[in-house]
Amino acid sequence: MRRLFAIDGLACGGCARGLERYLSRLPGVRSVGVHHLTASALVEWDEKQLSTAALGSAVAKAGYRLIDRHRPEELSVFLGRDLRRLSLRLAIAVMAGMWSMALSIVLYVSVLDVTTAWWIACAAGILALPVLWAGRGIFWMASQSLRLGAPGMDLLVTMGTFGALAASAATLINGTADVYFDTATMLVTLRLVGRLLDITIRRNAIDTLTALQRTSPDTAIVLAGETTGERELSQIMPGDLIVVDAGAPVGMDGIVASGTSTIDRSALTGESTPVRVSTGVRVEAGTINLERRLVVTVDRLYGDRDIDRMGGVIALEIARRGTITSKADHVAGFLAWAIPALALVTSVSQPLLSVPWPDALLRGLAVLAGACPCALSIAGPLAQARAAGLAAMQGIRIREPAAFEMLSRVRTAIFDKTGTLTEGVPTVTSVTPEPGWNEAEVIAMAAAAETGILHPLAKAIVRRHGSEQGAGGTRLARGARTYDAMGRVTTVMGSASDAGKTRLVVERDGVLIGTLDLADRPKDKSAEVLATLERDGVSVFIATGDSKGPALALGRQLCLAASRIHYGCTPGEKAELITRSERPVMFIGDGINDAPALAAADCGISVAGAHSAAAETADVAIVQGGVEQIIAAIALARRTVAIGTQNVSFALVYNAIAIPFAVTGVLSPVMAACAMLASSVSVSLNSLRLAGSRP
Repeated sequence: MRRLFAIDGLACGGCARGLERYLSRLPGVRSVGVHHLTASALVEWDEKQLSTAALGSAVAKAGYRLIDRHRPEELSVFLGRDLRRLSLRLAIAVMAGMWSMALSIVLYVSVLDVTTAWWIACAAGILALPVLWAGRGIFWMASQSLRLGAPGMDLLVTMGTFGALAASAATLINGTADVYFDTATMLVTLRLVGRLLDITIRRNAIDTLTALQRTSPDTAIVLAGETTGERELSQIMPGDLIVVDAGAPVGMDGIVASGTSTIDRSALTGESTPVRVSTGVRVEAGTINLERRLVVTVDRLYGDRDIDRMGGVIALEIARRGTITSKADHVAGFLAWAIPALALVTSVSQPLLSVPWPDALLRGLAVLAGACPCALSIAGPLAQARAAGLAAMQGIRIREPAAFEMLSRVRTAIFDKTGTLTEGVPTVTSVTPEPGWNEAEVIAMAAAAETGILHPLAKAIVRRHGSEQGAGGTRLARGARTYDAMGRVTTVMGSASDAGKTRLVVERDGVLIGTLDLADRPKDKSAEVLATLERDGVSVFIATGDSKGPALALGRQLCLAASRIHYGCTPGEKAELITRSERPVMFIGDGINDAPALAAADCGISVAGAHSAAAETADVAIVQGGVEQIIAAIALARRTVAIGTQNVSFALVYNAIAIPFAVTGVLSPVMAACAMLASSVSVSLNSLRLAGSRP
């Protein structure tokens, strides 16, 4: 059995990784993915070995609560409440910590008598107490990481904080003023800043899952006998008749009861050509009725529509992907075991070297306080923040920094077709006049017939002509018609579609005067982008919901082998293709139908002009520019990873220098503060190099 659950109390990536590891060890569990941004868990297990109740009990034992149904809208409300609470705690930590650190600076730079210094140190400690209250959530998460065997940054910050407090308390008891309260307050405050950013990202990720519901109207016109009335979608039942006017979006899934029209399904399925619908044909919520009024018999409840089910697929794919572990988290996990072990060895072994027990204990505490993870905790976020700023200036928005960094080593690129690699609208590619006519005359007469008609092909013809022509034409079943001032009739009728092109025949009074070929044209730079990726060793594929002809035709234009093109794909099949591909995988798309694949990919990228559901699901959104921005994003990701690695290295060098001094008893609070400041400044300055560095 496989189900998606919500997890109450899941607060960070370390919690998610620990819970994932804990659940994977339960009997009968085949696979589990826990995603902390959406507080969700996708579990596949054998019900014969493990019941749902037993699974819930195991989650409760780990310190969390299993919620039977994942409701993104409710979780968004909870996260909003957490955001307000955390903002208050951060404000308290900043205010109290600022005064505590100010008193510590007085101790560092002033020559004071012992009594005065001792009282100032005590005051610094008292002012640090509100900071500890503000950071109690961090300490709780540290204890959880120990229980689940997945230590991380929270545990490292907690050990540094309490090591600094214990060392400070010991010195105060001895009557001296060598305290580390500034270290404790800085650690907690920096971690709270990181937690605030994390919850903000989490709330945005949760809003992704509700984005699809905003793509269809909130109400529909219900036909009851001879009367019509507007009704909330949630109140419409299967069997009800709804009216969908021309140009309006379809609100509910159903079967056409009366009327003939064409619908635009491109955003939902990726089909580039509008689809003809008539009585007995099924239509889906989220599509657009282009031509004439339709009456539709509803066949699914609100919440069970295709578009709602797609939202469920997105939630599943996000949970399946799990939580990405950063390099800093890996290092923090190692240090969380290594530093307390070293502190313990220091305290126990020093007396064997004739060091008094009190001094040995103080040196052990100095190791905990001196191995401060300040630089490590800001190493990754600083590089990510710098990258986000640079990306924004280039017209790229980074929503998920960890996924963005996956671009640095991407192995497979899967592109949607319509609207991603192509313009997404038909374009007149050629005009072939019959003898005695010229191109300008043919396109002018065709534009006269298509003027005033709401149809993609009609708009393409008028666009090619440059302006509307005449008073307007009349829409026919498969074409358009108009009469000129002399009573002559001009018709534009569909002839055939071949190799991805649509052919229209233009006639005057029944006599052929020319033909028009229309197709969805590739975007500028599409071929260049695909060739660049291939040269970099990235395998490139196209996955589209469009039919075979247009898909293969585009492949030929972009010099892509037919074996690399997957056509007629449903949203779920696109996501499945990602799971079978060499990782890491990036998926690039623009429509509602691309949202599940964007969620399933290691890094999902939406292009400029993408549907809001795709843009909110994507890890990286191209806001301005064309597909060539993908190459720029990959280059920036590689530079970001390089700078982030250097930052982590600087943080480790600080630890390597500080710890020996702590073990030998040489490290003083002043030295620790100076070293911490130097390491943090070096990490900050190195992050500024990101703009000028090269991959």
